[in-house]
Amino acid sequence: MVGGRSLPRPLALCAAILITLTACGGAGSSSATPAASATPVATKPPTFDEAAEAKKLYDAAVAAKETELNFYGTINEAEAKPLIDIWNRAYPTIKLNYIRGDDNGLLSRVLTEEQSGKHNFDVLLGQNAHLLAAPGLSLSYLPPNAQLIDPDYKDKAGQWIGLYANWNVIQINTDKIKKGEIKAYEDLANAKYKGQILVDNSDYEWYAGLVAIRGQQQTDDLLQKIVNTAGVTNLTGHGNINDKVVAGEFPIALNNYLNQAERSKRAGAPTEWIAVEPVVVQLGKYAISKNSPHPNAAKLLSNFLISFDAQKYLTSMGRITTRIDVPNDPPNLVSGLKKYAAAPMQSDQQNVIAAKMKQLFK
Repeated sequence: MVGGRSLPRPLALCAAILITLTACGGAGSSSATPAASATPVATKPPTFDEAAEAKKLYDAAVAAKETELNFYGTINEAEAKPLIDIWNRAYPTIKLNYIRGDDNGLLSRVLTEEQSGKHNFDVLLGQNAHLLAAPGLSLSYLPPNAQLIDPDYKDKAGQWIGLYANWNVIQINTDKIKKGEIKAYEDLANAKYKGQILVDNSDYEWYAGLVAIRGQQQTDDLLQKIVNTAGVTNLTGHGNINDKVVAGEFPIALNNYLNQAERSKRAGAPTEWIAVEPVVVQLGKYAISKNSPHPNAAKLLSNFLISFDAQKYLTSMGRITTRIDVPNDPPNLVSGLKKYAAAPMQSDQQNVIAAKMKQLFK
């Protein structure tokens, strides 16, 4: 109810999501339980002309006189700039306005704008992008390049598509922790690591993945044992966790994104990551606005984000591609590792997990 009036169902759902974000600091993932699988290896279909398909979308945007679009995203500006440069070279007549923020901030902004009737965003990128489907704010659309996306990494109806895959790993500082000393989560339940372990207690999909793989009781017992034996310090943000591990202030991260550790490792930092199989994978997803002010340009951007050139650039930054025909950098980065693709969940499901994680990692 707002001012004594009932909200239309889509806007009521928006309000519910906003309340969840405020209460829990996040929104997240699902009930489905896909089996562990390896990343598929494939090549581009011989009949698929990627350049020709992209040109059709570009021509449609030009014909509609769409000269700009608004891209809300969580990628930091330094990493986003080269990606935008690739866009500008390919589509010089359409200005890409990049609005950067964190997951919850951008989703809250989108929901607030939509509730007030302001249709400003064209594409939203973030782990929470799938939450736009329930209130009817995302467009059901699969661009031509979507046929080259790993089936685990896209919504069949096209409500969202994975731009990159976040592989959840243990991260260590190699100046403080010997190579091979830690091989599994169980190894962290050791008093010698007292006061040395970090975690972000809003890693809901990681936790949900562990529960799906190991079972509820086994997961909780394991994590509680680590907490009781070594202690765990909470820190928000995977970039912040990476910085602390690299500096040696906290030489172990119970969980971090592989790309964070890999990027620092490539820069010469004393860090390494350890994959515990099956590795829980969650996605940086994007969704197109159903009320997009630049609908043709939005479809073009959707196709561009999962283009060969865009995905190739993202792999150069240590990210894991979602395309089956684009090699990671290096190609064997995650080869042979079994993965568990965590399905996106709705806010009510995440509320339960958030409470559980806060209880575990006090």
